[in-house]
Amino acid sequence: MKKFLALCFAGCMLFAVGCGNGGEKGTDKTEEGLSTRVVGYLPDWSYDFYRELDFSALSHIDIAFCNPDGAGNLSCMIPDENLQDIVEKAHAAGTKVLAALGGGGGCDGYLPLLDTAAEMADFNQKIMAFCEKYCLDGLDLDIELDQSHKIWNFYADWVSSLRTLCDERGYELSTATAQWVAVKVMAETFAEFDFVSVMAYDDDVDKSSHASYDFAVEQMAWFCENKHISAEKLVLGVPFYGRGYTAAGKLDWNSYRSFSELVGEDPDNYNRDVYEGVAYNGADTIRQKCDLAKEYGGIMIWEVTLDAPAEDSLLRVIKSEMTE
Repeated sequence: MKKFLALCFAGCMLFAVGCGNGGEKGTDKTEEGLSTRVVGYLPDWSYDFYRELDFSALSHIDIAFCNPDGAGNLSCMIPDENLQDIVEKAHAAGTKVLAALGGGGGCDGYLPLLDTAAEMADFNQKIMAFCEKYCLDGLDLDIELDQSHKIWNFYADWVSSLRTLCDERGYELSTATAQWVAVKVMAETFAEFDFVSVMAYDDDVDKSSHASYDFAVEQMAWFCENKHISAEKLVLGVPFYGRGYTAAGKLDWNSYRSFSELVGEDPDNYNRDVYEGVAYNGADTIRQKCDLAKEYGGIMIWEVTLDAPAEDSLLRVIKSEMTE
């Protein structure tokens, strides 16, 4: 423990984060006004949004994404001075900061770092070093690979070893998942996480909405019943974006419109769920999903920079709904 404290102190002094005062670790926001978890992803490709972000509306902010090079050293595209500022602002608001690993298109380099015990142990130490360097509060695994991928042969051992290391440091360990990702993940592995965020969006079956309320209900029930995850550990994922459809009625993966853009085009889109063929979640549906999330362990947002400003903010709606 003395060695860990020394490492954390040295790393934080080097990058001027500081683990005291404003740099203290995030606290349990259920004691600060939020009634449950509110998890928001901040992408490193548009990180500057943090300057206008209401950190008090979030219990957790996940830095998306922190991925390894060939040697297993993690990094993200946020400059050190900005990342330290994000951590300071979050911790001052009692918000926990997690390093999100993986992401869609960001998982290809993980298998060579996990396929032997020695490689896994070395990679894990580098993950811990990254968290210590920036005084983060833990990790979020967002491994989005097909069920046929060989990584799932090593995933359970990886999660178990990370759980041990996180417990030693007082870190949280969470995951973001979806039904298509979760097929090979056993209930015992999901039990290792502090909470599990369900990506209840990008549904390619419903011809009218990729993120309907009914789909959210279905997905949360699926994880409860099939993966035996307790309701209080399940977090409902909601989109701050819309997607369109092809002429054949299939989800158009090339379409992606932010809620901010949609409301900017027509203020009435604030409460709609469909606009010119683009399906999304307006404020009324987000309120409905907040009620559903209260039956579980909270709500997750992909992602905060897509939000509309000021009075049109969906995060503002969530904060209001999730504050006791």
